[in-house]
Amino acid sequence: MNLFLISTGVFLAQIVFSSISPFLPSLLIEMGLESNIPLWSSLIFAANSLTSGIMAPIWGAVSDRYGKKPMMARAGLGMGVVYFLTAFSQNHIQLLLLRALNGIFSGYIPAAVTFVASTSRPENLSQNIGIVNTASAVGAISGPLIGGILAKIFGIRGSLMVTAFLLAIAGILPYATGVKEPPVERNSRSIRESIVDTLKNRQLFVIFMTGFLIQAALMAIIPTLNLVVRNMVPENAEFYTGLVFSIIGISTAIASPLIGRIKSIPLTTLYRLTIIGGCLIAALQGFAHSILSLLILRFIFGFFNAGMTVAGNVLIAKSGDSENQGSSFGVYNGIISIGLVLGSTLGGVMSNRFGLSYSFFTSALLLLASFFLSFLIKEPEDRKSEI
Repeated sequence: MNLFLISTGVFLAQIVFSSISPFLPSLLIEMGLESNIPLWSSLIFAANSLTSGIMAPIWGAVSDRYGKKPMMARAGLGMGVVYFLTAFSQNHIQLLLLRALNGIFSGYIPAAVTFVASTSRPENLSQNIGIVNTASAVGAISGPLIGGILAKIFGIRGSLMVTAFLLAIAGILPYATGVKEPPVERNSRSIRESIVDTLKNRQLFVIFMTGFLIQAALMAIIPTLNLVVRNMVPENAEFYTGLVFSIIGISTAIASPLIGRIKSIPLTTLYRLTIIGGCLIAALQGFAHSILSLLILRFIFGFFNAGMTVAGNVLIAKSGDSENQGSSFGVYNGIISIGLVLGSTLGGVMSNRFGLSYSFFTSALLLLASFFLSFLIKEPEDRKSEI
């Protein structure tokens, strides 16, 4: 029951997160901004990622002291208030500040993943994280569609109010439905000491760096993907752009629970295989000359994306201190938030300098670097769960 309720909260939260980004340019236009709209859209997107990356390790360490349920409530209710206020923003500066504030309150999905990791039996850990990842992927697929429908019915500002309500539901869900969390054992370490201890864990640090490179690789493609699609199908660019973005979520949702059930392959081997597979598919996307071939390759990439995500999260859960698990996931999410900003910037620069295909080649090189780095990760030993 815990797993189902937490997955439902993740599904709702991810719907909200993926429903706002596609409509930021439209909201800026509605506010009266007439120039530099792409620049302000990217700055607003980066502001949320930057503050989220700064706060993630702190919220993770706090969750080790006060529990994961309070962190889900804080994130859901806090971001719900910010989304509601965003509906009344009047200019691009206010929107920038509110998105930065949203990043400060963020952390619902990391808290949910940490909750599942800390309450799962070792033999069920991969499968349970796979299910949560599926809920996240399905939410990410549904978000743009639901956001578009809400914007059509209520307008962009009205849709922000509706999504604020969904976030509030996600925030109170663990309490309203009686989700059970084991008692939290307070330790004497400060938040700073918890974060420092996490970074001193060599195994975790290497996993963090591979995740950083993977996130940068995923984001390197994003700035130019719409332009690539426009070159292939200029007459239906918006439709096919949405399809190209969403199809990877479909295969990720399909693959995540299947990946979680794999027991016959060592975890580190699974991680490396999915990274190098993703590397090859990313490179092949740079040679795609038709929308059909790009869609097929993006769909295949989703299977490898599922493996990298599930295996990476399980490795973190098994490699860190059980009393410091919130800090482990918090530091990880802070680091990959930086990777998000770096990857999108690097992909944009490379494609602007050498051509659109080089965003895919940049992504492939980052994944290749992550693959070689992953050989420093040791196969973790299973720890006994408290429940």
